Amino acid sequence: MKRAILFGMIGLWALGWVNTASHLTEGPRAYGALIAQAEEYEQKSIYIRAIQSYEEALTYQPDSLDLKYRIAKLHLELGDEASYINRCESIMEEYGYPLEIAIEVTDYYLEKERTQSAISFIRQTLKAHPESEEMKERFEKVRYTYQKKYLSYEEIFPVYNGCAVYFQEGKYGLMRNDGRTILRNHWNETSVWSDDRRLIPVMGDDGAYYVDENGYRFEVPEETQKVEWLGPLSGNVAAAKINGKYGYIDQKFHERSEFQWDGATGIADNLGAVKKNERWALIDGSGALLSDYIYEDVKVDVYGFGSTCGRMFVKQGGSFQMINQKGEAVGDETFEDAVPFSSSQPTAVKKNGKWGFVDMDGAWVIEPQYENAEGFSDGLAPVQTGETWGFINQENKLVIAAEFYGAHSFYGGLAPVKDGNTWTMIELNVH
Repeated sequence: MKRAILFGMIGLWALGWVNTASHLTEGPRAYGALIAQAEEYEQKSIYIRAIQSYEEALTYQPDSLDLKYRIAKLHLELGDEASYINRCESIMEEYGYPLEIAIEVTDYYLEKERTQSAISFIRQTLKAHPESEEMKERFEKVRYTYQKKYLSYEEIFPVYNGCAVYFQEGKYGLMRNDGRTILRNHWNETSVWSDDRRLIPVMGDDGAYYVDENGYRFEVPEETQKVEWLGPLSGNVAAAKINGKYGYIDQKFHERSEFQWDGATGIADNLGAVKKNERWALIDGSGALLSDYIYEDVKVDVYGFGSTCGRMFVKQGGSFQMINQKGEAVGDETFEDAVPFSSSQPTAVKKNGKWGFVDMDGAWVIEPQYENAEGFSDGLAPVQTGETWGFINQENKLVIAAEFYGAHSFYGGLAPVKDGNTWTMIELNVH
């Protein structure tokens, strides 16, 4: 009896071995036949049957990256882009962004001008393959591409503190740097919001006051204060012109200085300037004089600030020079004209009739060569070549073509540009 059981077990083992051996020999043959069949269908453009054959072959080699990508590409041949993308995304997740396939998918997006998708693929692939020169080259192709916002105004002024004044139909309004409206254009004059983004100075037919982002009056002057001009708040202090003279107020219109000057800049980084008898003097954040009235002029931006990042340009002896918060000269260079810094990156200065760029130490980073220019921000600067404006990077390479008729510096990846006869905003795809 035991012998019969033993022989039975040996028989079953032998039968199992025969079946296994048969599978081991028949499996590769079946797989090869399916691949050959699928490739024949491909040559005849019978893609749906080719997919079926590849899918069946995949049961023999379920981990085959090659088969999975062949199937994905055949879906694209069928015009089924969604399946192609979904399968490629699955491949990326499963196999850790295989480089050759990632490059093909990226090139597909670039060909279809689907820049955002290409950027996403490039970034993920570079995380997996940080040394890939092929992907770095493709990143450079998209690095400075942009989209135009659906905006059209007569003028958009430079962005400051995340917002920009715009002009339309004879009135001024305020927008965020992404183009969303903060205040609609029904003001005779407006400026940018305060440091804490709460209050905005406006002037209407009924006078000057501060409003919130909903346009509601928030603080108004005293009846005895005839406000002729009102600047934006910085550190709860704003320059203003009241009863014919300039001075400084807080947000409640309490006077923080005597109103004795013929001009005044905003105070930022503990530095400002005031004008008396055609000459300018420097002041600190408390309004105390840092210098005598020795300067012929100071450079201010469109919102009335002359100091950014602790630097200001003052004119003496017919030329402008950079100074720091103590009123000390920065560097030895003097300039015919200058643009206040937009950021801690280099700004534009004019020398011998052309514009170039200096850093915060007053050193040249780009020699004078442009018709006009503004400061660097987000690694780019607007420059004028001939009649049109474009943007350069800090290597002085024109990376956004000179096709605009006006341009201001970037802020948070967005910049105002004059496109034809109207102003709009452009947004970098990579920022």
